[in-house]
Amino acid sequence: MPEIEQAVNHIAIITGTIKRFGYTQSLEQQFESHLSTIMSHTGFCRDKATDYAIEVAGLLNLKDEERVA
Repeated sequence: MPEIEQAVNHIAIITGTIKRFGYTQSLEQQFESHLSTIMSHTGFCRDKATDYAIEVAGLLNLKDEERVA
């Protein structure tokens, strides 16, 4: 799995964990690390990299739902 796809997947997992169990400093550090990976691979600024991660995570989720159906 390409590094950028791994980063996007991890951001989605971290975001879901925060929503379910709450914020921790460790989760924030992991989120920032994966966001930095996306920023370095795409050249996007922080806001655009966050939007990109959300969009790609949504597309990956749709693919998973199609496989289940």
